[in-house]
Amino acid sequence: MRSTRVLNALTFVPALLVALALLAGAAPAHAWSAWGHGVVGAVADDALTPEARAEVRRLLDGRPLAAVGAWADRVRRDRPGTGPLHYMNGPVDRVVPRRADFEVPQGNVYTAILGYAERLADTSLPRETRAEALKFLVHFIGDLHQPLHCGFLEDRGGNTVPVIVDGERSNLHRYWDHDVLATAMAEYRPVAFARALDARIRPAERHAWRTSLDPVDWILEARAYLFIGLYPPTDDGVPELDAQYRATWQPVAERQLARAGLRLAAMLNALYADGASPFDSPPVALPEP
Repeated sequence: MRSTRVLNALTFVPALLVALALLAGAAPAHAWSAWGHGVVGAVADDALTPEARAEVRRLLDGRPLAAVGAWADRVRRDRPGTGPLHYMNGPVDRVVPRRADFEVPQGNVYTAILGYAERLADTSLPRETRAEALKFLVHFIGDLHQPLHCGFLEDRGGNTVPVIVDGERSNLHRYWDHDVLATAMAEYRPVAFARALDARIRPAERHAWRTSLDPVDWILEARAYLFIGLYPPTDDGVPELDAQYRATWQPVAERQLARAGLRLAAMLNALYADGASPFDSPPVALPEP
């Protein structure tokens, strides 16, 4: 699989950083809030093949992906073993995580996506187990695309980085979960925003995102934002995340939602077309169902 090659030789990172820098210049954590996870699910719903859509509806008792995007957050307290699966930590001094960062014994969002895709494809497992795997996948692919869920252990993915938002003290992670998309959340329901977002995706982007089926690539893409301005300057104390910060980063957050939804759909389309996960097996075991 391509992920093995990427872990061994990540030669494309400089070009990726340049591209992301141009984009940014133009424009206990629960990533994206329930609204954001609903958007990811709704984008994916509209991009499923008929075969994949039928299988998804069968497993979810007729519900769409948008309806289950926040499920993994709701069960997190009762299933503490899934807590580490919502994020992945990498080094503070380099975009590319070390191999050991991908393979932590407790698991992380990378191993979760690989493991639950494998579990979803295994038709020998009970229907309930595969339905849960699908709901976890919807959520974790969304989580991975929130840049601070691919962040730094030292600040707990931005949770210990103080910021001021609308005159009140908050933290950087909370801002990215909720405030960076606040104007869209106030104007749209998730499904309506997903349709508006989908209409803005250029054909070349759509093709690229739907053919990118390597979670390692997704992690590097998300982490690159941490090094090109997502962390605000702290020279004058606690920074205020003002309208200028939002104007720069809201389009990036929206773009990440679109990427997550299209990649989720592409993964499910491939899985149901081939009868197997499109990913490698996970390097560590998942929590028991």
